[in-house]
Amino acid sequence: MKILPNPQKSENISGAFLVDEHSKVYTDGSFDKQVERFVTLVQESAGFRLEFTDVIEEAQIIFNHTEECPQEGYVVSISQSVATVSASTKIGCFYAVETLRQIFALDTSQTNIMCANCYIKDAPKFAYRGLLVDIARHFFDLDTLKQIVELMSQVKLNKLHVHLSDDQGFRLQIDKYPQLVTVGSNRQGTETVKDGKRYVDETPYGGYLTKDDVRELVKFAAEHNVDVIPEIDVPGHFVAALASYPEYSCTGAVNEVRKTWGISKDILCAGNDRSYDFIRDILDEVCELFPSEYVHLGGDEVPKDRWCNCRLCRERMSELKLNDYDELQTYMVEQFRIHLEAKGKTVICWNDGITKDASTEIVSQIWQPFKQRSAASHTKTGRKVIISPYFNAYFGLPYAMTPLNKTLKLNPFKGVPRSKRNNVLGVEGTLWTEYVDSVDKLFFHLLPRLDALSECAWGYHKGGFNKRLVRRQNLYDNLNLTFNVNATKRKLFGRLATTKHFFRKDSDVEYNKHRSI
Repeated sequence: MKILPNPQKSENISGAFLVDEHSKVYTDGSFDKQVERFVTLVQESAGFRLEFTDVIEEAQIIFNHTEECPQEGYVVSISQSVATVSASTKIGCFYAVETLRQIFALDTSQTNIMCANCYIKDAPKFAYRGLLVDIARHFFDLDTLKQIVELMSQVKLNKLHVHLSDDQGFRLQIDKYPQLVTVGSNRQGTETVKDGKRYVDETPYGGYLTKDDVRELVKFAAEHNVDVIPEIDVPGHFVAALASYPEYSCTGAVNEVRKTWGISKDILCAGNDRSYDFIRDILDEVCELFPSEYVHLGGDEVPKDRWCNCRLCRERMSELKLNDYDELQTYMVEQFRIHLEAKGKTVICWNDGITKDASTEIVSQIWQPFKQRSAASHTKTGRKVIISPYFNAYFGLPYAMTPLNKTLKLNPFKGVPRSKRNNVLGVEGTLWTEYVDSVDKLFFHLLPRLDALSECAWGYHKGGFNKRLVRRQNLYDNLNLTFNVNATKRKLFGRLATTKHFFRKDSDVEYNKHRSI
């Protein structure tokens, strides 16, 4: 059965089911919007509109409510000339329709809509099934993000994590601090790997989301059962904001949005009380825009050089009787966690920014799966975790470095004691965009990795992925989306050379060779 992601339970039954212009639909009224969506998909595929009936015995397609399915679960039963869809929630019915879209091939034009008789009982293993899109390094607009949301929802991913700020750009309108976009969203050049060398292209670059953009994105995503999670990275990866308001840096001398990648020593000053007010004000406006239960505060890759040489930071250390600067970072993040908790928000941070003394209320996103920072070590304290390991789930890297099979082999429970597995919220793939500078290349890096991610995040990968991927690739062609046509080919030799070429000579090496045309 060619369904992505692979369902919890499925079996084929002898015979086939035909949907034609004489087929009738019955609904008990619980899921009218989703039933109408299915009818529209059929009409777009075959050109006829299904009729509704109030008499269940007259119907060939039945949608009904049942309390027996979990929140995101559904049952599809097709046999004896009747297709029955059951769910307990609108979300479950939404996913049932996405499964019907696939088994009936409703993304293609056809005269007769047909599928094999079957039984599918499905629900996700993980509640959190996410994708990060970095719009700070390179900016991607509302329409692109909406298209990503639509593709996510079709394979039952439900969290879009938008990386809104970094050293190279601040991408969200904040009314109280207008320079965050008038200054912080614009840089005067971009580090580039091309023509056999790495250099800074001095072409100015900019872009940001307005508040209206965000409202439209959040609304569109909600209609597709996708939650939009904002990330404002503090105290590191903050140069664009500090270039806008240098008084919140330790030196007061940050005057340019960063043009190169890597890690900057310029971070938010932890000894200046006004720094805390600055972030709280930003977070207040973020919370007004994003209804998500989560706010991501980054916290990764924070060199403490500036704090060590800052009088205010040293005084804050002494005042709080802290032992080291990692504890100062813990103190700073805790102030923002408390502020966000009062607004009903849960904080997520990258795992390398979470110390042993950090509040266990902070969710740890595991990108460095090493022993002292692993999911196992964090879950043992009762902390919730999201699994995003560098070696399996980083989609801004070349396919030679992170091929599909690495994502498919990701085990979110690896090393986690069975008694602590309820602390694993789920899986998130990350699309960092240092080397992704166009919409076409964005989709090349994302597709078909998005499908492999969904297979892992839904939780029931059992093989046969490549065969099930074929219809998705046909869909990408129909939508004129660029994707990697050779992503499923497992080439063991030459991967290291391609990876080196990507980082040292030409970051488009795979894109130029393997993209769909």
